[in-house]
Amino acid sequence: MFRISTIILGVLCFTLVSCIKHEVIPAPEPSVELKSEFKGTIGGAYIELIENVNGYYGSTGIAKQTAAGITNAQYLFTMLSDDENPFVQVGMGSLSWSDPTGTTIPALSLFNNFFNKDGVAMSSPVYSNNALSGFEVSYRDTYGDIWKSDETNSSIQDVSFVYESISQESDNTGDYSKFTCNFATEVFHTYSVIDNTVVPQTSPPTMTDSIASILITGAQIKGYFKR
Repeated sequence: MFRISTIILGVLCFTLVSCIKHEVIPAPEPSVELKSEFKGTIGGAYIELIENVNGYYGSTGIAKQTAAGITNAQYLFTMLSDDENPFVQVGMGSLSWSDPTGTTIPALSLFNNFFNKDGVAMSSPVYSNNALSGFEVSYRDTYGDIWKSDETNSSIQDVSFVYESISQESDNTGDYSKFTCNFATEVFHTYSVIDNTVVPQTSPPTMTDSIASILITGAQIKGYFKR
């Protein structure tokens, strides 16, 4: 009797063990660590835009032109806040690819090659209006006015990407090219003012454009472009 009970108990234990499902632990998902900040002197005042301070964060964007089945893209990175007016934005372009519908994104290999640390775009950047063929800086001041670099009129046009900072990484949120960029440049804003050469003055007054400029010096921005 004891032997039969032992056998039955053994069978039950074997059955219970065989029914236990082993937990399958999935491999960890890759996660890109994205950091952003800006430091520099703008119009004689030292400014820091730090991630998670005063609501500041990094944001990516893209401007595109599509014609004859080809898209040209300029990639943007901005340090901005939903609570504060000032922002600093840099742009790099243009990356071109075949795009018959005007709705596709470039192949990852094209994106990575364009922002490769040894590529012309990153190792020898030049200033270009609207970042159409190079680098552009935009700054929004506390009053909401936008100031931009100018490839022809900026008296200073220094820009360099820190070689060791450039890296391409991907996760389930997208594909990124991370960078640290040092630059200095003159940026411009066009105001509309009363034209004092008009005598007698009209009503409403005759307006004319007045271009103002300020310097950005000793600037560094850490950020990333997204494919």
